[in-house]
Amino acid sequence: MMIINHSAVPSTLDLLMGAYRAHVHRRTLPTPVLVAFHPNEAQVEVQLGGAPDLPHVLADVLLWTTTLAEVTAEWTHAREARLLVTVRGRSASGVRFLAYGGGPFADCLGLVQLRPGEREGVSLDELYALLNLIREREAA
Repeated sequence: MMIINHSAVPSTLDLLMGAYRAHVHRRTLPTPVLVAFHPNEAQVEVQLGGAPDLPHVLADVLLWTTTLAEVTAEWTHAREARLLVTVRGRSASGVRFLAYGGGPFADCLGLVQLRPGEREGVSLDELYALLNLIREREAA
């Protein structure tokens, strides 16, 4: 009979923490306000939002997308009149990441047509376009 020393077998939590460290190592990524490890879902959750406005948060979320594969995105007209942008993807090691952030819905300047509580998938191209249009209007 073989006895397994469970303390020598890395847990899912250990693997997720290692995957996060490996993913951010030597990358210039925005500092998250929260990192959560979900062993039951084998997923790392990263909340962005250290920036004061939607354009900065969008830029932070989009920067994270450049480090992930198989990226999907959605936006939500969330409570308290906020636009929440969520992206999902996989790191080079295959670990699932969820990164999200948001800002005042008013910062969308009428460019996003979502009713309160509504959520829909969005392409990365649409997110880049929104960011660029907001910046153009703010610069004008």
